[in-house]
Order: sequence, then structure tokens, then C-alpha cells
Amino acid sequence: MPNTVDTASTPPAGDPNYLVGLDLRGRRVVVVGGGTVAQRRLGLLVAAGADVHVVSRAVTPAVEGMGTAGQLSIELRAYADGDLDGAWYAMACTDEPETNAAVVAEATAKRIFCVRADIARDGTAVTPATARYDGLSLGVLAGGAHRRSAAVRNGLLEALQSGVVTDDSEPVTPGVALVGGGPGDPDLITVRGRRLLARADLVVADRLAPPELLAELGPHVEVIDAAKIPYGRSMAQEAINLALVEGYKAGKFVVRLKGGDPYVFG
Repeated sequence: MPNTVDTASTPPAGDPNYLVGLDLRGRRVVVVGGGTVAQRRLGLLVAAGADVHVVSRAVTPAVEGMGTAGQLSIELRAYADGDLDGAWYAMACTDEPETNAAVVAEATAKRIFCVRADIARDGTAVTPATARYDGLSLGVLAGGAHRRSAAVRNGLLEALQSGVVTDDSEPVTPGVALVGGGPGDPDLITVRGRRLLARADLVVADRLAPPELLAELGPHVEVIDAAKIPYGRSMAQEAINLALVEGYKAGKFVVRLKGGDPYVFG
């Protein structure tokens, strides 16, 4: 028989990292270095509830402020072997390659995962490009290509914010929303408007609504054409109101999609 490969368990070529979420609440994290590189990482560690300790000869004003506010502890001195005692996680963020290498060596000996900021591949952990959105934590790794992972992270976050990508795991709460499609170009709809459209089960649209927005709707979405053609076919306002109310009563999330600002001539 020919050899077979389990692609589900085979790591992608060139990226041996295993993406995982760490619960650092109340757990000791040691960051060696207090410059701008460390500063960019400390906020997320503090937000995660970690017990953060910074060891550095000098720190930025922002890092000093975090220490003054009691968000972390700071020791203004050079790194010394043994500083990682009791740590669950470590970061080597100095501008001294020898010091960073020593931190990684101690971490490896003590089986503590350690990020090395200057040469990522020489650490035992890599910090992904991260973002948080509506209860979701996003993380992107690109084999050490930080600009690429950041670009993908930004694109995914924008797609979630705009409604292009949606999380359908939760049932939609019935409701009615009045959404303006903007001045014509579908890209000019508001972020909130696009998000509301992405939730819709029923859309009542007139001729002034950008047709490209309707094309983005899922196949399950019912669309009612209100027309509103001058001196031509037009759905009476009473009929539109009834469609909105009946859709809501049926447990649907209903969007009345108009052109421009829905509160002008609405």
C-alpha cells in the first residue's frame, strides 16, 4: 500500500508553532527588558490578569507608569540567572542578544515557555498577532513573518467589524433595524449598518438601496422589494410597516434598508 499522510495532524511546512491560549490569571510572568518592545506586550499580559514582573536596567515612562499604578512590579537591575524561578511564562525583550539568549537558556532548563523578541525562532514560544472582538480572541501566526500575521489579523478584524465575516453560533434575537445604505457606493455604508445586515433574516429594501449589499446576503435571507419608484410601482408605507411587524412577530431579525440616510425623508 502507498504511504498515507494524516494532513489533519501534520503541521504546516515552515511553521512548527502550536497555537494555544494560556490562562495566566494570577500566574507569574517574567519580562526581561523594559523598552518599547516590552511595552507593547505588557498591556495584554496585564489585561490577561497575569502577575507580571519586569527586570530591566531602565524602563520607558509608560512601563514605569504601569508599575506606579500597581499593574506590575519592576526591578531596575540587570538580568541574573534565577530570575525565572516560579514563572509560568517568560519574555526576553532586551536589546542585548547575549542577555536574551541567557533568558531563553534558563527558561528551557526550567521548562518555561519563553518568547525571544529579537530572534523569534530561537525562543520556545512566539507571540501571535492578536485582537479581541465581541468575546472572540483572534491570533495569527505566520512562521515569524510578523508583518504578514499583522496584516491578516487586521483584515480579519475589519471583516468582523464590517459584517463581511459573521459568527452564526448564537441564535439571532428578533428585532427591527432601520439601515441607510449611504450615498450609493456599497463601501460607504456604516460599519454598524453592515453588521445589522449580516444578522438579518428578512430585508425590506427599496430601489435606492445599493444592490451590491443585497448580493452579499446569505441564501436564507428573505428580501422584500419595496420598489419606491416615482410615479411607478411602490409598496405602501402601511404595507412596509406590516411586513416589519409581522417579521418581528415571526421571530426574525428584520432590516428596513433604504438609500442614503434613513432618517431623511423617511
